Amino acid sequence: MPTDSFDRPVVVALFDQATTARAAAAALHNLGFSQERIGLLLPGQQLSISETNRADVSSLLALAAAATDGDDVGNVLLGMGLPAGEARFYAAEAREGRALLVVNANGRAGDVLRTLLEHGGYDVQSQGRDLIRPGESGVPGGVGPRPPDITTNWQDVRSRYEMLWQQHYGTTDATWEQTEPVYELAWRLANRPNLRGRPWPEAEAAVQREWSTSDVGKHTSWADAAGPIRDVWEDVTEEAATGAEGGADRRIAHQGTDQQVAARDLDRAPGRGAA
Repeated sequence: MPTDSFDRPVVVALFDQATTARAAAAALHNLGFSQERIGLLLPGQQLSISETNRADVSSLLALAAAATDGDDVGNVLLGMGLPAGEARFYAAEAREGRALLVVNANGRAGDVLRTLLEHGGYDVQSQGRDLIRPGESGVPGGVGPRPPDITTNWQDVRSRYEMLWQQHYGTTDATWEQTEPVYELAWRLANRPNLRGRPWPEAEAAVQREWSTSDVGKHTSWADAAGPIRDVWEDVTEEAATGAEGGADRRIAHQGTDQQVAARDLDRAPGRGAA
């Protein structure tokens, strides 16, 4: 769950139902957020100052629409400072009939996002988190050092995690090259003898401590890294606990020099929508 260390001026969430979006907006009102700081766009509305009733879309979105001369949702969100990948994702979801709620968080982004998620909303990052396998695999206390036939070379498994990243977080604006150090460090931590095979709830605190002192952790906040790290953790832990892992078997077919042998397919997990 996000904390107040998650900081951005505008928070966006999507809802499958207009009623739940309105309930989330009401909850934000109860937290002290005024109508002027909350924008709600419901299915069927056009985000244009000349076509949209100000009573239906709060001044936050209406002013943004005016500033972009009636451009579509994606361009409005870009004008608010969202990364292009996120703006495209939210615009596509809105076109598919989801309700869109935009909040001027004013330094309370963690509180805002927590409230929206608790009321049934989802954002780019939570969609990725929803695709992570539940933290029920693993063995209390872990399974100890990895067997000698299991690879210690990141390049042997790199393409597997590139595909996992693409499936779960590919809608963000970050590139794989930017994100790869997070996945590599998570993979190495997940294979440490004192942590290997432990269920995520048991290992999370130790992993966060290791993360905070790492070079990678100096450049990426825990709030941004926790989802991808857990994604890797669940992957390694499940296979370590069941004895199903193997260096060549864990490779993913990839057009590049790291792929030397045939690999099993990684099933695509169902998501809420395409970017």
